Amino acid sequence: MDRFALDLRAALRSLMRSPGTAFIAVAALAMGIGFTTTMFSIVRGGTRSLPFVEPHELVIVTATFPRNGIDDMEIRAFDFLEWSRQQTAFEGLGAFRMLSTNLSGDGERAQRYDATGITPNTLALLGEQPLLGRGLQPGDAQAGAEPVVVLGYDLWTTRFAADPGILGRIIRTDGEQRTVVGVMPPRFGFPISSDLWLPYLPDASAAPREGDYMRAFGRLRDGITVDRANAEMATIAARLAAAQPETHDGWSARVYPFIDMETPREIRYALYLMVGAVSFVLLIACANVANLLLARAAMRTQEVAIRTALGAGRSRIIGLQLLESTMLAAIGVVLGLAFTAAALRFFALASASILEAFWVDFRIDGVVLAFASTLTVIAAAVAGVMPAARLSRIPAAAVLKEGAGGASGLRMGRLSRVLVVTQVALACGLLVLSATFVKSAVSLRATTFTFPVRDVLTAQVVPSTTLQQDAQRWRRLIRELTLRTASIPGIRSAALTSALPGRGGGNWSFTMDGAATDPSQARSYTAVSFVTPGFLDVLESRVIRGRDLEWRDDETAPAVALVNESWVARWSPDREPLGRIIEVAARRMEIVGVLPDLFPRDIEEEVQDGVYAPFLQREGPVNVRLMARGPAQPLALIQPVRDAVVSIDPDLPVEEFATLYDAIFSEKRVLDAFSMLFFLFGLGALFLTVIGTYGVVAFSVSRRTREIGVRVALGARSADIARLVLGEGGRQLAVGGAIGMALAWALSRALATAIEPLQQAGVFMFGAVLALLIVTGVLALLIPARRALRVEPVRALRSE
Repeated sequence: MDRFALDLRAALRSLMRSPGTAFIAVAALAMGIGFTTTMFSIVRGGTRSLPFVEPHELVIVTATFPRNGIDDMEIRAFDFLEWSRQQTAFEGLGAFRMLSTNLSGDGERAQRYDATGITPNTLALLGEQPLLGRGLQPGDAQAGAEPVVVLGYDLWTTRFAADPGILGRIIRTDGEQRTVVGVMPPRFGFPISSDLWLPYLPDASAAPREGDYMRAFGRLRDGITVDRANAEMATIAARLAAAQPETHDGWSARVYPFIDMETPREIRYALYLMVGAVSFVLLIACANVANLLLARAAMRTQEVAIRTALGAGRSRIIGLQLLESTMLAAIGVVLGLAFTAAALRFFALASASILEAFWVDFRIDGVVLAFASTLTVIAAAVAGVMPAARLSRIPAAAVLKEGAGGASGLRMGRLSRVLVVTQVALACGLLVLSATFVKSAVSLRATTFTFPVRDVLTAQVVPSTTLQQDAQRWRRLIRELTLRTASIPGIRSAALTSALPGRGGGNWSFTMDGAATDPSQARSYTAVSFVTPGFLDVLESRVIRGRDLEWRDDETAPAVALVNESWVARWSPDREPLGRIIEVAARRMEIVGVLPDLFPRDIEEEVQDGVYAPFLQREGPVNVRLMARGPAQPLALIQPVRDAVVSIDPDLPVEEFATLYDAIFSEKRVLDAFSMLFFLFGLGALFLTVIGTYGVVAFSVSRRTREIGVRVALGARSADIARLVLGEGGRQLAVGGAIGMALAWALSRALATAIEPLQQAGVFMFGAVLALLIVTGVLALLIPARRALRVEPVRALRSE
């Protein structure tokens, strides 16, 4: 113990004698450990296992239609009941319907919550029990049963102040009174982020392809694999297709892990790949610190020789060096974890409305701390072991004979150059990935809009399913909501739409003139939005030919639709579209107008074809987005719009107020967050590489002062000396850049394949990154080159 204390004090004194070296080493390790731990924490938070008993046994059972390339579809009651009856691979199958419900009537403002209708066996299959009361029972889903509801923990604590007497209380959901029978424990949000649960039972009398859509899930029996369950479900699907050829021909079934519903395997693969890429910063930091310690060790050869002469063994010399690197890494991990905490908070806020799964949790936990500790040990070992091993092999007698110079005591040589090449290669790979993320985010934000996006207020209106099923009341509400909003002072025009421009109008199958427009497919697909009159006025647009939609296009009038220019170019390039008949969702509509492209699909999609149909002619539930534009600032209209909606129906929630620009990009904030983080990662890698290159060449110049002096004395010109110094660093930059380009190409291709918004880096990006590395590398070499040019022969020889 006394010996360790002595070594610790010696290490501290040694580091204090070189504060600059210690500062750079700590900063490098803090960046390496902090960046890598941040990425690991994000991946861990987004790919946590399901918080259930034997989570790997929980699977989704879904319908597929291979003929059209569809591998994940919701099913109907007939399929669910037949699957449940014929299967043997599962302990049981359950079903759920993801809904939204309006909660009101408890003295608070009406508000929308995520709700899920679940079969009574759901909690048993999950192995969960309520925190308070009971779960849903088979009798709760029977016709005529008292309406009941189970609340989520967060809803209970926020809306009802964790009232212990909540059981038996009557609340109103979608205008219907329900009795609270249970409260679920914290961090339970099955299937994704539900706030409350309602009883649901598939209709046993429903015919094939009729009734509600739902999702099926199950728990595999002990010893049954996903592959075996897949084989059985494919057999059952083939059996149903033979028995029901009119409705099931070409259909099949598939089983996959439940967690893949939110984070598919390819996404997890991409995240793990990003962890590997970001760990390049740690490797660069380790190489950097190793070079620093090598340079420092070269200046301490006489000290080590004296220690050896006084009896210090090789193990103690190595131990002292490793102790110094461990102290540097320990300080680095503290600073790195501070960065991780801040970065995780930033990422959690940016992704809160997108990564909603209840098991997702971005925080520093025991596993993250263990990971950071492991990185600390690895960094200390990698950064310290090479200098320690080199230093411990120095022959004491030879060094003491040479005196203070120690010129031949320790040479950095080839090892140092290899470390610089490694840094440059890794930095090159990470910089290309960083540039890819930043370019994708910036390109998306730089999208040119042909309509005002910052002057339009948007909001989500959430009518209950019961209200939408009352056709007369529903259509009256649509008309009144649009006209009442348009009449608010400060609003020039207003409209309702089922999908905001740039947010995606889905992918609806359709036929035209009774046949598919794509001969290779049974049906073709396009985006569809339902809008009210005034939609084009809000966007300061108008029809190019034909006519606009009008209020007379209601349920009593012939069904009509508008199409945009991209739709015409894609589906009717050689024929006038006006007057043609398209059939969408079993409704035949006549095309009466053509309008400009207004981003009917998601902003990321290249093809932007779309159909616009009257809201009043829509049958069935649909999303409702309100859009309003006026001379007033958009966000100043929030309260007037809210008041107008409440005056129409106090049980009608209106939320998610934002400008159209912010609404379009609200689901792109994860890409923004990743681009910001990778920008920092890339800058860190570049900084460390430049510092490392400069340090090695500067040390080489200082160690070769006598050689340079001799060259100058023998007639070497300034250009020759500059070429000597720049050539040494330039070769390392060239070799590292070449290796880095190959590494970057492989990483870019792998990530672009796994993450849809990202595009593989092109030649220009590779060239830009390589040019950046060369320019910064040359700048790093200029200082030692300038120092070499100032060497005076007489003084250089005298110093030796």
